[in-house]
Amino acid sequence: MASANGTAIVAFQLSARGALCVSMRENAPEFPADLVLDEPGRGARLVEEFYRQYHVGDDDVNADRQHVSAKAAFFRERLQTLGQGEGSLGLDAGCRTGLLIKSVGVLRWLGIDLDEQALHAARASGIACRRMDFTFDLRLQDQSFDAVMMTEVLEHLPYPMIIVREVHRVLKQRASSAFIGSVPLDYHLHRRWKVLRGKRLSGDQTHVHHFSFHELDQLLRFFFEKVDYLPLSGTATRHHWLRSWPNLFIRDIAWIASAPKEQVGQWGVGKM
Repeated sequence: MASANGTAIVAFQLSARGALCVSMRENAPEFPADLVLDEPGRGARLVEEFYRQYHVGDDDVNADRQHVSAKAAFFRERLQTLGQGEGSLGLDAGCRTGLLIKSVGVLRWLGIDLDEQALHAARASGIACRRMDFTFDLRLQDQSFDAVMMTEVLEHLPYPMIIVREVHRVLKQRASSAFIGSVPLDYHLHRRWKVLRGKRLSGDQTHVHHFSFHELDQLLRFFFEKVDYLPLSGTATRHHWLRSWPNLFIRDIAWIASAPKEQVGQWGVGKM
């Protein structure tokens, strides 16, 4: 009887606790709905204002980008090697005025950017483009593009892993599909010395992610079977044998990653 009574007491206690939890949930206070700001596109507007504030002296939307000729030649040659041409469709995310689109050519390009002023200039030069905030996602259909280009973009995004996953999603699952782009490498010898002297790793306030070569390479190879690089600046561009130490002697680098992997696993943060 004692055992039976003990079982009954335990059951009663569990039942009572359950009822109490339900009661607490039913009477929980609600967050006041009238305090919630309903302003669609507010995040994109704030990001655009941020860039306008910190890009002092960069008001000329026709300003030339860094290393345009070298990048364009590298991208053009590799895209043609992959068999891409006028029948292929490309996306330039962060297209600005469309300068690199015009320089690369090869395929039919579309552009997206957050800066409406830059897009106005791109449209005037004959580029089909759209205003889009791609800080966290690409609002585009799966497997829509043969190539995606992002030059000097990933370092401005808080979570590059998310957007590269999106790039992988919108690329067609073909060996010829390619992700091309460029970033600064912030762990070369010069900037390491800056940090030792108490300076910022990068002087650009809009750079929120600082790549080492190993991190960039790991990120690209996580989604693509093949990756090729072109050093753009740094001591290694003058002394080829120094390319064995890209983390120390390359400041800016371009890449072309091709053949999107059919299956990608879970990102191992601990491997960074």
